[in-house]
Formats: sequence, structure tokens, C-alpha cells
Amino acid sequence: MNDHTKNWLDALSDGQMFRDWFSLIAHFFLGMAYFSFLIAGFAAALGLSLVLVGIPLLLFMLATTRVLARLDRQVMGALLDTPTAQVANNVDARGANLGERLGMYLGSAATWRSLIYLLLKLPLGMMSFTAAWLILPLLALEVLILAPLTIDMRLITVRLLHWVAVGTHRFSGVLLPAAPGKRKRDTSRLETHDEAEPRYFIDEDGEIAAYKRFS
Repeated sequence: MNDHTKNWLDALSDGQMFRDWFSLIAHFFLGMAYFSFLIAGFAAALGLSLVLVGIPLLLFMLATTRVLARLDRQVMGALLDTPTAQVANNVDARGANLGERLGMYLGSAATWRSLIYLLLKLPLGMMSFTAAWLILPLLALEVLILAPLTIDMRLITVRLLHWVAVGTHRFSGVLLPAAPGKRKRDTSRLETHDEAEPRYFIDEDGEIAAYKRFS
């Protein structure tokens, strides 16, 4: 439903307002979890690489970084109910050995962009967390008090909340490479258009015949 056609009852019952607010809070807690996991994981992998145990761990961390970035992107898009492009996966490591897989992930720009995406989730989450709590009192004032009293503010804070939530989601997604979309094949030239309906007449023998078309 368009925000411009919503009333306060729609805002309270359709769930979009709550999803928008929750997404801003989720950025912060997910950012803390990602930051802790990545720092601990890569520190352990690099520290143990001298005894070779860290090499498989490093490969695991690189692969997990890419998966986490893709999952986070899709989950947040689904939460906000906004179209979100698939993240490109340009590494096909099937059949490759340990060294080849490690080289593929280290040499892929998508790996490093995914890492930056996850690490920036924490500072971005701090800002979104602050914005969520600053908007909340104004949101409650408008939707729970002013709107039921027929004081029409046209749900300014509801739209502001949605704009901040979607904007935060799209801003962070700029870092991740988008998978190329499937182009729709233009079949307009392949379609056959029926020509004008044939015209009939009765010939000299009393039979029905069609007029001949000349090209």
C-alpha cells in the first residue's frame, strides 16, 4: 500500500512500520555479532597459519564472509519488503584443491567487498540504532495520539522511518556486487502478426473463393 494512502489504522495493522523500526535495531546487533566473529576468526586463522592449521580456517572464514554478506542482504530486504538484487557469486570452487580454492577467494574482489560490508555494519548500526530511538517518540505521538484525535499529519514520521530504514539498507548494499539480471528476450520481431482477414466471393461456378493477395 502506498504510504500516501495510508491512515493511522493501516500503519498500526499492516506491520510495515514495525518491520522498518526493527530493521534499524537489527543493524546494530547484527553488526556487533559480525564484527566479533570476523575479528576472532581471522585473528585465529592468521595466528595458526604458521602450523598449517590456520589455512583451512582461513578458507572457511573467507567463504563464510561471502555467505554472511549475501544472507544479510537478502534477509534485510525481505524484512523491509523491498526489492533487493541478488549478490554476485563469481567463484566456482567445485573440484578445486585447497590451494586453488584459497587463491580464488583471495583473488575475488567480492570477498573483500563482503568483508568491508560486514565490518561497516557496526558503525552503520550505531547510527541506525540512534535514529530508531530518536524517531520512536515522534512516531508514537503521531500514530497513537494525534492521528486518533483526527489531527492529520499525513503520517510524516511513518514515512520518515520507512525512508531511513530503506535508505540504510540500500546504502550498505552499494558495497556488494549485484548479480547481472536476466534480460528479457525481445520477441516482438519474432511474433507473426496476422494479416487482414481474407475476403471471399462467389465465383462463376457458384463456389466460394478467396480473393488473391498480391505482394
